[in-house]
Amino acid sequence: MSSDFWSRSLARIARLIAPRTIRVRRKPGVPSPSPSARVPRPRLGSPSGFPTMGRMDSDWEGEYDNATGCRNTVYTAPQTVVAPQWANVTLGVLGTQRLDRAIARNAATAGAKVAILGAPLQPKLRTVAAYPDPASVVKGARYAILPVSAPGQSAQPSQAAQPSASFAPERAYGSALGGMSAGAHLIAPRADAALTRHAAGLGLTVHSYEDGLRPILDAASEAMDELFQRVEKAGTQLQGSTVCVIAGERIPDLLILRLSASGARVHLATNERGLDDAFPGVTVLPLSDLPVKSPKFDAIFSTINGPVVDARELGSLPDHALVVDLADPPGSVDFQLAKQLGRKAIWARGIMRRVPPLGQAYWSVIGGLIASLEQNES
Repeated sequence: MSSDFWSRSLARIARLIAPRTIRVRRKPGVPSPSPSARVPRPRLGSPSGFPTMGRMDSDWEGEYDNATGCRNTVYTAPQTVVAPQWANVTLGVLGTQRLDRAIARNAATAGAKVAILGAPLQPKLRTVAAYPDPASVVKGARYAILPVSAPGQSAQPSQAAQPSASFAPERAYGSALGGMSAGAHLIAPRADAALTRHAAGLGLTVHSYEDGLRPILDAASEAMDELFQRVEKAGTQLQGSTVCVIAGERIPDLLILRLSASGARVHLATNERGLDDAFPGVTVLPLSDLPVKSPKFDAIFSTINGPVVDARELGSLPDHALVVDLADPPGSVDFQLAKQLGRKAIWARGIMRRVPPLGQAYWSVIGGLIASLEQNES
């Protein structure tokens, strides 16, 4: 066959496996469908049981807006590696913050044997053991995950996704890391020279995940920027305002952190437990308190998929309040009633699919790194 044939064939294959931009356009003269008539298109899921190195979308692909109709949607085909035998993977998580524990929970859910520092996970998992000292956490482990920190107050999450410069693992843990198994690996946000030298002296190898995490957090930051621009365009100033984030099991931690960084007084309404100290300065309240607390909220950001923001909440909100629906279709806000009551409302359903929970984002990269190491050594 001719070389031209093979060139065209390879070009077609490259187009098939490359990340794609799906653009949805209406024919000229076709009226915009009503919000209730819009039907999202399902997205092919990634292989279950193992984190993807790409996006962590839900099962919905379309992103919808009540002002502009169906918006352009961009998603990246997940990049996966061969899943290891997770039951044979032992790892110690040396951080004690909420994000470290989310990573530990994801690792245990994948099937790894996990040890954590400090108090046990709640609810407890059979494959997670808690120890009071770092030496016991990493004893005999094949992998040690060094403490991570959330993006926090930074406007560019990827630049802050690392422990502070004053934190030095080689000094904090000393010879405790020497108790790991022979040829073990340290998983760190960034591998600096001091840590690399210390690890080499103990027969360990340091691996950084900063470069893999950056695209995910950058995409999330762009989505947050877009959302906040729309909030500002609606005439709502977040600085000094009192806002409420309504969440279910999937806590939108990046949204909460960005709202806090903007100067807003943030409340988190959820029935999930153990979050009282998860976000400094954020007040946590049960969903049942929403009708009572709503009169003092200047804005509500709802991420729960279900009829949460209904007549009780909309009727008790101040006249100037803004309601933002971030849930996947069918959403959580009664927009018809909001219009009747004169409430400002933004229909931004789907935007949070570009903003994965931090624990899921970190584990997608760390889990993929561990899988690659296991595959290379098998």
